[in-house]
Amino acid sequence: MPKRSASKKTPAPSRTPAARVRELEAENRRLREQLEARVSSPGLPLGDIAEEINTLDLDRIAAVATKRISALVGARLSSLFLYDYETEELVLASHTHSRPLPERIALKTHRHSVMDCALRERKIIVVDGFHEWERSHKTRLERSFASEYETETCLSVPLLTANFVVGVLNLAEKADGVPFGRHLSVVEHLARVLAMAIRNCKLFREVQNQAQTDALTGLRNYRAFQETLRTELHRSQRYGRPLGLVMLDIDSFKELNDRYGHPAGDAALRELGKVIRAATRREDFAARTGGDEIAIILPETSKQGGLSVVRRLVAAVREKKILFDGKRLPFSISVGVAFFKPDMSMSQMVGAADQALYRAKQAGKDRYEAAE
Repeated sequence: MPKRSASKKTPAPSRTPAARVRELEAENRRLREQLEARVSSPGLPLGDIAEEINTLDLDRIAAVATKRISALVGARLSSLFLYDYETEELVLASHTHSRPLPERIALKTHRHSVMDCALRERKIIVVDGFHEWERSHKTRLERSFASEYETETCLSVPLLTANFVVGVLNLAEKADGVPFGRHLSVVEHLARVLAMAIRNCKLFREVQNQAQTDALTGLRNYRAFQETLRTELHRSQRYGRPLGLVMLDIDSFKELNDRYGHPAGDAALRELGKVIRAATRREDFAARTGGDEIAIILPETSKQGGLSVVRRLVAAVREKKILFDGKRLPFSISVGVAFFKPDMSMSQMVGAADQALYRAKQAGKDRYEAAE
């Protein structure tokens, strides 16, 4: 599977998020204009599709890709998977299937699937009958998810830009009987616009994340925490979804700084950030809210699940050995956790978690308490 380029590049000068947004939007417009100039197909709404893709809203791009492009080529089914470089997995972004599709597909364990072939060969894979395709290519496809697709015709389009793999767009089950191969030119050009648009969205998110990330711990900052908690509370209030909030800090942090110096305190915070990232899920949101204070938002998490998280955190920190100047630093945390109740405001939820944290401190530290 393609990796990031190993060549070193001179760091670009820092730019404001607003300036970077303008650059990304300009890149999208240029690519759209190229598409409209190179593909002349009367009756095909290529310009409209390209215009809809010209956005930094990844959800909108994914919806357009699976609905508009599939309709354009007469495919009944469509799915868009994005490539995760860290895990080497394909992550489902959108689909038009009537049944659920896998949320994540590990390419390491699904070699020789249609999508894997498209990415490895960096070309569109056209299948008009799987048995015939396997016979003509003298290979056997890995089809673990064949029951979810239930089709014998498909088009798997790798989404590539520069040296980056962006993802795969799948179109399946031709509705009009016309072979998928008739649409290759149109799909190739749309794929370039789609890949660039998705890549720009990801770059923009990286810019946003940098502006919202605490440099010392690698966790989000206070502003990002406030925005995310407000959003998650609104979602829980509207849809009745469970939500947990964890507040924690390092035990006797002032004494640690006074005895060993502030560099030692920084070392403890860096290690705490690592422990939290390892102990929480991808969906959880951890932020440094000030000093040694950390908050963790647990979306879609019941009380039982939230208590499991805090037990794991307390134990992981307790077992962590931090050496500074050859000396082992004292390192433990106290934790308070609260769970959403109907009509609970943001300040009430934060206050409940804070009160639970206070009780954990009063009860002897190196432990957790749940809000009453």
